[in-house]
Amino acid sequence: MNPIRIKIYFLGLFLQVIGMISAQDMIILQDSLIANAKAQEIVVEYPGGQYQKFKVGEYTVVADNDKRESNSVTKERLLGLRVVTKITNTFSFTIYDQESERAKVVTEEKRRINSYYPNEMFENFFLEEITGEKLESFAAWITIDGDTSAGWVMYTPEARGKERMFPISMWLTDGTRFIRLASVSSDIDFDYARPFRSLCNWPSMGVEFYENERSIGALQYDSGAANYDHSASQHSFGCKTWMHSKLDAETNLVLAAAMSTILMMYNPYLVMNE
Repeated sequence: MNPIRIKIYFLGLFLQVIGMISAQDMIILQDSLIANAKAQEIVVEYPGGQYQKFKVGEYTVVADNDKRESNSVTKERLLGLRVVTKITNTFSFTIYDQESERAKVVTEEKRRINSYYPNEMFENFFLEEITGEKLESFAAWITIDGDTSAGWVMYTPEARGKERMFPISMWLTDGTRFIRLASVSSDIDFDYARPFRSLCNWPSMGVEFYENERSIGALQYDSGAANYDHSASQHSFGCKTWMHSKLDAETNLVLAAAMSTILMMYNPYLVMNE
């Protein structure tokens, strides 16, 4: 092949890859939210201690003294072939703004791990263990300014889902108002069922918040294929938030608390510090 054509071919291939990455840089949101909200980068700080600190818009999140805890209990062993382990993860944090309006968030997440031992079923079959994990339940309690009467809860009524993947259904409520959380991505046609895929194909992942079927906010918690510098002291990791400009102060605080909870559960860089 002509050297010039080879160069043109590889240049075209490079531009296609860059196009794939850039096209997947932002989750797809409702036009009404984009028109009434400004995208803000998440700023994550690692000040060197045993705690996490980051900013969600005007709000600062502090998870002090590494409050994330995990307890596991082996519930049953079936016929010597399967071990069922139940894991409870808990963590808490405080979120506040420049006016010292604050909320306390306490979470509890329960997962179930099935470990299979096929080598005990078949002679000369040496695969030692196969595991499968799913979310069984999740709840986060948001208390505003220490007032238990002004509490919200974020929960999932249908907890089916794989590890690190957002549940298929989640709600946020104070008993009167109901806000639905919907999983969104930068590629609505992406096939998650395929077993292998290139890193440059993985879409950005996020959550959009709906009240009375009106989009009031969104979070991009995973930037997917985009690459970021991990050596700096502050990072965004491609994470962004959107909040509708017409929201009141309490709703803004509650949404920021819910977004922060999701970040600490599903953002790979924050989850790494468990």
